[in-house]
Amino acid sequence: MNESGKQVGISCRLAGAAAGVMLAALAAAGATAPKEQSPSPSGDNLAPILVGTDEADSLRKPPKEAPPAKAERPPKPIRVDEKARSVRLPVRFSQASGAVEWLLSSGEKHQRMSVLVTDQPAKAVAAALAKAGLQAGTPPLLVGEDRVRPPKGTPVDVDVVVTRTDGTEIRYPASLFIATSSVGEPAADGQWVYVGPPVAREGEAEILVTALSGSLVTTNLRDSSALVYWVPEKTEGFVRTFYVSGVPLPAEGFSCKLEIRPAEEKPAAEKPAGARSGV
Repeated sequence: MNESGKQVGISCRLAGAAAGVMLAALAAAGATAPKEQSPSPSGDNLAPILVGTDEADSLRKPPKEAPPAKAERPPKPIRVDEKARSVRLPVRFSQASGAVEWLLSSGEKHQRMSVLVTDQPAKAVAAALAKAGLQAGTPPLLVGEDRVRPPKGTPVDVDVVVTRTDGTEIRYPASLFIATSSVGEPAADGQWVYVGPPVAREGEAEILVTALSGSLVTTNLRDSSALVYWVPEKTEGFVRTFYVSGVPLPAEGFSCKLEIRPAEEKPAAEKPAGARSGV
């Protein structure tokens, strides 16, 4: 090979080596250089969201307001006959079964243990009985775990008055709906006694205990907060358990009231009768 050929070969090899060095440098630079971030889309570049007609209308319309709550109906009124010294309370049967402690309670406190309930507050019931002129007495007093000193007060007759759709009334002695055993006959050997509203005093304030307990007419002699008590003739100082009797209840839809009035004097041998015809 001549001298000029040798020089050309050397030049080619030098050029190739230089190119390799440049490629390696570029590759190294590309690995370390930060990648260019693509710009995030702005709101101006976003396409509008297509909304259907119904959806668009719902977006334009204000939200519907909730319907106003229905006003609660006031309870039926209490009727007071001052001349007859009687009170009629609007009541309904609670559908309780088994053992019970109340013939009548106020509100929802004792519905499962009460034969009857009234929507009238206890304070209104107490005021009505006082307005009727019934003489107050003293509530029962516990003298042991199952012994009690019976209450003293005004003997009263307590009747359930059922008004039929034709306006006629039928009276049932309230004692027909309670019994001394789960399968026994209605209680007939006793007397309802009105003792008046118990009041507790805290400083100069007076608190009607009945309003706190909701206890109005009870068979539970341990309860010292009721207005009226059932007192068996043969109490012997013992507390007894009472049950809902098996007497059929009046048909649903009939208006029911509980009438409380001074007891009629009965001969000693006379027993309370069954259902009595309406007045």
